[in-house]
Amino acid sequence: MRYCERHEMHNCADCAPRTPRGGAPVGVWDGWPAAAIIVHAGGKAHLPGCRHIEPADVRPPLYGWVPAPSAGAWRRLSPSSPLRATHGNTERVAVSRCMSCDASR
Repeated sequence: MRYCERHEMHNCADCAPRTPRGGAPVGVWDGWPAAAIIVHAGGKAHLPGCRHIEPADVRPPLYGWVPAPSAGAWRRLSPSSPLRATHGNTERVAVSRCMSCDASR
């Protein structure tokens, strides 16, 4: 059983190998860890496979990302619990979650 750091549980169906959201071609997001959080310039956090972003665009300076966030980081995201990118543009800070990504979790 794999432990899901994002949801703090074992054998998490949400973070199992995934199919892309929103009709993206299979394999487009294959290089991204399932637990990664992508941070956009507006302070919005997205998950790999989000239909709002193009994988080829996820690079500095527009995006930052956290490939291995701490346990529960996705659920804690808020203005009082921001998440700073550790890769890409490390000046990016997420303070809210993409509603589409959140609904898929």
